[in-house]
Amino acid sequence: MDGYKLTEDIETIRKNLEDNIGENIDKLARFHIDELVELPNQLGCFKREDKWYIYETDEKNFCTYCGPFSLKGIVYACAMKLHISKQLKEFRFSEEEFNVYLHNHFHSLKATDEQEK
Repeated sequence: MDGYKLTEDIETIRKNLEDNIGENIDKLARFHIDELVELPNQLGCFKREDKWYIYETDEKNFCTYCGPFSLKGIVYACAMKLHISKQLKEFRFSEEEFNVYLHNHFHSLKATDEQEK
């Protein structure tokens, strides 16, 4: 059942992003859903211990993680990174998730685990 829920979540994210990406479709080529790709200039989201995180790697392969988010929150966080958030206003952050987006930035997966404690 848990695998089915994850697949359903992934499809929710994918559909909302693809339906709203418009002329920026090339941005999806470096965007990964439920996959952590450790290569330069990539971004995406993944689920870890029932919480969603967004990540971005720079040209030197330095990765920054942000989260945790709910499903609704991760759709909006992805939209923010892809510059299509205006089209996805119904997913807008709660005040708490907006604070997470602004302040919860980590440079390792271990640090994301430690912030939960």
